[in-house]
Amino acid sequence: MAKQYKAKPSSFFMMGVICLLGFLAEFLMLQSEQLLYNKHYYSFTITESIMHWVMVCVLWGLIGLMMFYAAVRMFAFDITKRNRLPAKRGAAACLLIIIAAVILKFEIYGGWRVQLDFISSGWFQFIFQYIYYLFEVFLTAITIALLQEWCEEIFKIKSIPYGGIIFALTWGVSHIITQGNLLVGICYIILSVMFGMAYLFTNKNLLITFIVIALLFLI
Repeated sequence: MAKQYKAKPSSFFMMGVICLLGFLAEFLMLQSEQLLYNKHYYSFTITESIMHWVMVCVLWGLIGLMMFYAAVRMFAFDITKRNRLPAKRGAAACLLIIIAAVILKFEIYGGWRVQLDFISSGWFQFIFQYIYYLFEVFLTAITIALLQEWCEEIFKIKSIPYGGIIFALTWGVSHIITQGNLLVGICYIILSVMFGMAYLFTNKNLLITFIVIALLFLI
């Protein structure tokens, strides 16, 4: 049995930062691969893209599981909140932000994102791409839960989506650079805040949060 420690705000902060470093690691991996292949990511072959996604899935999966284990076993933090269910107003709010996210991305991308990805990638590459996205959602949900707990321990106010705001200022802002498009970057910033709102609307139930974030992100 793992030794348990008293959870401090700094504990949640450090675990949240480790999760964020997981996203940074993918960016650094991508830069290395572009130098290795001597071409931009958008010019990768199907094999090269799939290799990247598989490596990143392993990385994010390991980080997410380790931070989940640390939160539950080392700090006795009930990160899943599986006994909590969202109130009717919370469920309705989740539905509204999902609709808002779909409309936002439809306007920015000029179509339904899933359809556009399928058309541009083909079914084989599309499957691996969306498995990669699901691992990204997995790590995102854990990151937001940890950062939300950190801020609530400090500020004692539980109605503000701190986790989503911090995620917007890190992961969201980074998309302005990685996507090379200010409008798309702003879209990801808005989505990040929505992720944090979803965590609160679902009454912090991590499984339901994962499902809502997946819908916000992937549709």
